[in-house]
Amino acid sequence: RERPLLAWRPPSSTAMPSEPSTEVYQQTMFVCMPLRLGVLLFAGFNLATSLMYCADKSYFEYAFRHFTGGYALSSRVAIGTVEVTGAAFGLLGVLGAWHCKPSYIQWFNGWQMMRMAAWLFMYYVDIPLVLHCEGWVDAVEAMTQKYGWNDILYQVAMSGHCSSDRNKFFVLSTLTFMVFSYIVLATSRYQDVLSRVPKHLLRVPKDLSTGIYYAHSMGERSYINGTYGATDDQILHDKPPCYEQA
Repeated sequence: RERPLLAWRPPSSTAMPSEPSTEVYQQTMFVCMPLRLGVLLFAGFNLATSLMYCADKSYFEYAFRHFTGGYALSSRVAIGTVEVTGAAFGLLGVLGAWHCKPSYIQWFNGWQMMRMAAWLFMYYVDIPLVLHCEGWVDAVEAMTQKYGWNDILYQVAMSGHCSSDRNKFFVLSTLTFMVFSYIVLATSRYQDVLSRVPKHLLRVPKDLSTGIYYAHSMGERSYINGTYGATDDQILHDKPPCYEQA
């Protein structure tokens, strides 16, 4: 009588991907953009903006102030540090997405998280200044004593653009912060896909017995000479088990 064939099931393993290795081509960001292409383009955008900052710092601060903040000296230093280092990490992101290097993507995403932290610091410093923009006309001495001299807000207040400048800052910087947060999550998903082991490369562990069991012949020289177990602390001076044939 023939024995029924048993269906083989792969053992559970942390390296087993839950989806096929072509998942990277199925993942998207911004609804329709392929995940890898999106990470590549955004890394290139970061590289371009960092090079723009390094080439013309004053123009960058003027053109992107509503997006990145920088009304105070400390916030400008924080944003500037992120932009300068972004030239190297943006290049790592481009190379990582182009050559599918998980380590490069990990470094690039770590820099993006550092940028989010600098962004929160910018909000902590700039929001009180922007909210009291009119004070640079009504109470210049009080504002100077409390926050220090700020030529940027003084010029904005003297031109009468406090309300419009404040609205632009809150709307554009919040939208930019949300987009950057989404990019961090998308890059993390791409890094997770690259770190998985494809199914055709998975090495299934062999069904081997543990090392606590072993066979020992009663005809060996050590047993005949009475030195059996002399080098084994667990079975020292013990005789090997004798198994009778059925």
